[in-house]
Amino acid sequence: MEYNEVMELVEAKGTLIGSVTFEKLDGSLRTINCLFKPSSKIVGSERGVIQGDAMAARGQIPIYDLQARRWKSFYANKLVELK
Repeated sequence: MEYNEVMELVEAKGTLIGSVTFEKLDGSLRTINCLFKPSSKIVGSERGVIQGDAMAARGQIPIYDLQARRWKSFYANKLVELK
């Protein structure tokens, strides 16, 4: 899938809990229960905006892993399933 197509799916999820399955760089699959937009207020900085723009340019989608309690990302073109 293209980056824009995946972002449309992410936008449709909003603040709801979701599950994403993607192909890792080593070829194995990973499934993560996550949030795409946590409802808590996140204070951004100039550095955060720069990092977000760089991730988008590489085709990365940020997700908040509920189990690990930290931000992770996956490449849009490696998406297998988004629920």
